[in-house]
Amino acid sequence: MVEASKHPNIELRTYCEIKNISGSAGQYKVTIEHKPTYVDWEKCTGCGRCMEICPVLVPNEFNYGLGTRKAINIIHPNAVPKKAYIDIDACIKCKQCQKNCLAEAVDYDMKPTYEDIEVGAIVITVGYEVYDASKRGDYGYGKYYNVLTQIELERLINPTGPTGGHLKRVSDGKTPKKIAMIQCVGSRDLKTNAYCSGGVCCLVAMKNAQLLVQEYGDIEVYIFYIDIRTTSKDEEEYYSRIRGENPQIKFIKGKIAEVKEDPETRNLILRGEDIIGHRIIKDEFDLVVLSTAMVPHPKAKEIVSILGLDLSPSGFIKEIHTCLSPVETKASGVYIGGACRNPMAVPYTVSTARAAAAMAIDFVSSGKFRLELINPIVDKDLCIGCGTCERNCSFSAIKVGDDGIAQIDVIKCKGCGVCAASCPVRAITFRYYRDEQIMNEIDALIK
Repeated sequence: MVEASKHPNIELRTYCEIKNISGSAGQYKVTIEHKPTYVDWEKCTGCGRCMEICPVLVPNEFNYGLGTRKAINIIHPNAVPKKAYIDIDACIKCKQCQKNCLAEAVDYDMKPTYEDIEVGAIVITVGYEVYDASKRGDYGYGKYYNVLTQIELERLINPTGPTGGHLKRVSDGKTPKKIAMIQCVGSRDLKTNAYCSGGVCCLVAMKNAQLLVQEYGDIEVYIFYIDIRTTSKDEEEYYSRIRGENPQIKFIKGKIAEVKEDPETRNLILRGEDIIGHRIIKDEFDLVVLSTAMVPHPKAKEIVSILGLDLSPSGFIKEIHTCLSPVETKASGVYIGGACRNPMAVPYTVSTARAAAAMAIDFVSSGKFRLELINPIVDKDLCIGCGTCERNCSFSAIKVGDDGIAQIDVIKCKGCGVCAASCPVRAITFRYYRDEQIMNEIDALIK
């Protein structure tokens, strides 16, 4: 991020939200809302003095609520730009930060501003969200203190996390000795999400288990899985090494049916099955970690609505073709990369994002837009403005104008022919494929 922020050809717009996108390929008009930070970033030096003085503590979203932050805050240590902002909903307006800011950067009167820019292409990389296991109360998450998710575990063992990298139980601060990891929480389940999260959950569980065993020599980690899905040679080699070299990491094939808490010790009692061992499991653990599914980002649906794109049945943004056009959408000049397309691990996220960026660069740098000559033509004398073509067009390329006549955006149009086929009065024909032309060709061949 730091490198990108310093690149002469890259302009960052942070703490912003896209409110509207109009136009078409090569000339998209984007309206951006710059949200008020209540800190002048031109003056702010990121010294952190304001955070030391602020008396307000609220749950830290970056640490998934496991720690606290101040009402004036820098979102995380590696933020770009490393500037403070005020959570105005949590702020009590004591103005201690304003009084003690040596740069005089705090401005409580700041208002949102709007900016309109024109771009030739758009790359969508909104990422994903983690499945909220508290919605269904999966395995006591949100009910029992010592049931966490993998990403919460990662924040606990991270040096910049709420405990300084030391693994501690939420309930009593003790270091757990026996940990259970439950795979496929919220995925591969028709009641939640039928898809697999691309093997990411398996890899994350193995990586975190290895880190725990390396750091704490007396710890035991039990991984309960349906299938271990490692899709590449490197991932399979990693799985084999983890399973073969770490006797403290135990893989048990089977599903956990129930998680209960011992009210005195706050330990978790798990009941489930061991398919390979042909036995029912009932065991006690100090900590339970859930490997939750990757689900579509909430912003994906909003962006799809603005740009007229499609969502796949799983809710991720749909590409034109999985194999032939994996980063292209049905809107010309709009590309997708990373986990907004489907769940994927970091290497595939990077490769698809780079591919999307390369496609966008190629699109705008050519300076020309290629159009198929075979596109629809509307006969204004026949068109009755019924809107059938508009409703059936998958690319939002045809609309009924104020004059009651269908109008075609030739840049958006892909020449699929649905509009011509659905027109009840046959007012739409295709250039070079009009009925008269075809009939004349047939007559010429017969004669």
